[in-house]
Amino acid sequence: MKRIDGKSSVLLGAALLLAASCVVEGEDALAEDWPGIASLQFAQGRSMMHECGASVIAERWVLTAAHCVDEARIERSGKAAQFRRREDGMMQRLGPMRVAIGRTDLAADEDVKTYAVTGIHIHPDYVAGEFERGSDIALLQIEAGYKGPYMRVDGLDSGPVDLVEGSYGYVAGYGNTEEMDASEGSLNARGRAVYAPSLRLQQAALLLIGPDECKAALDDVIERHELGGIYGDYSIGETTVCAGGGQTDSCYGDSGGPLVMRDDYGEPTQIGIVSWGLGCARAGSPGVYTRADHFTPWIEQITQLQSPPG
Repeated sequence: MKRIDGKSSVLLGAALLLAASCVVEGEDALAEDWPGIASLQFAQGRSMMHECGASVIAERWVLTAAHCVDEARIERSGKAAQFRRREDGMMQRLGPMRVAIGRTDLAADEDVKTYAVTGIHIHPDYVAGEFERGSDIALLQIEAGYKGPYMRVDGLDSGPVDLVEGSYGYVAGYGNTEEMDASEGSLNARGRAVYAPSLRLQQAALLLIGPDECKAALDDVIERHELGGIYGDYSIGETTVCAGGGQTDSCYGDSGGPLVMRDDYGEPTQIGIVSWGLGCARAGSPGVYTRADHFTPWIEQITQLQSPPG
């Protein structure tokens, strides 16, 4: 297939290349260390299916990747449902979209409340299904009820974060822990089945890579696997940040989740959104993240949140 999901899958001969994405070679994380960490899900009967990561940045506002919701629709009820385009071109309804927030374990945590999505705002420069061309960012509005904590966003809730090549960012999510992982399932406290590549939140440290080095590495992977017809028009630059390229990486199911840097007190600021990559934790293949601070004016416009003065 060409694409399923931003760190999604491309099958080319014997090589499975995942384009946006659980955390590979990571470690167990605690949701309390990731304020506003969220799982974007859809309901199928009494089962909840994790699809993407996200972060809650303010009351009723959730930040995620555009490719996670570019086929979702607001229905007559005023709430969103997830859809998928079938091979025959028809849209198939998968189920109502819900957001689970602050879960260390998507099934084992006692909190089972989820929030309906009541609004979907995709950046106007995003081209549906073409996440590699950039602007892979979306804001979701959710129903009232969640009171925090929230994820601080670079350039919005704080002064600009200095993204120095060779420093480390941190990523978290419920995606694959290996490139070919299968989904896990378990019953939550309400008796609903919950499925995700990893029910337990994972985290990992990733080395930040400059745009020139990132593009050279991706060009090499694309050339070696003859992927130019699919990824020949990808965008790396001021709207993206690259990280990884070694044994640790984000993977399928992490798309839309936060890439953060931590201050001297360990407090996180989101600098990126998991977008895409070619494989999971493949040597020489860094992951690409939407750069949050570039889109601060758009976030302010949609949410009416304000950047700090100065």
